[in-house]
Amino acid sequence: MAKCTHITYLMHKGAGDSAYSKLVDITQYPDLGGDTEKIDVTTLSDRKKRNINGIEDTADLDFSAWYEKNDYEKLLAIQEAGTIDDYQLWFGENGEDGIWEWSGIMAVHPSSGGTNAAREMSFSITDEGEEALHYVK
Repeated sequence: MAKCTHITYLMHKGAGDSAYSKLVDITQYPDLGGDTEKIDVTTLSDRKKRNINGIEDTADLDFSAWYEKNDYEKLLAIQEAGTIDDYQLWFGENGEDGIWEWSGIMAVHPSSGGTNAAREMSFSITDEGEEALHYVK
């Protein structure tokens, strides 16, 4: 049975924190994971091209949230610290529908606005940890 995205949380654990805490209510999250780069291992005697899987190419993980001054300042403080922190994306109230985890560096900025529109902010978290974005449970 399909599940709705309305119970999805971005969690954060900074240096010195013992547990993850909810970071901010998000409105959009990125694709999770990425394809591995293909390495050409074709020889001149092969009749068709052969490839093997290489390293996974991980891009910045881009998120969106409604702009609230307190939330923006919380994200800005993480950005200004410039540290590699731990993040999790929880599907379900307690992550019962899946948890993805990675470590990275935060970058945040208010998004462009228009007439009669809600204020938004965008933020990205690079995948900088020893272990790439991965499924926990």
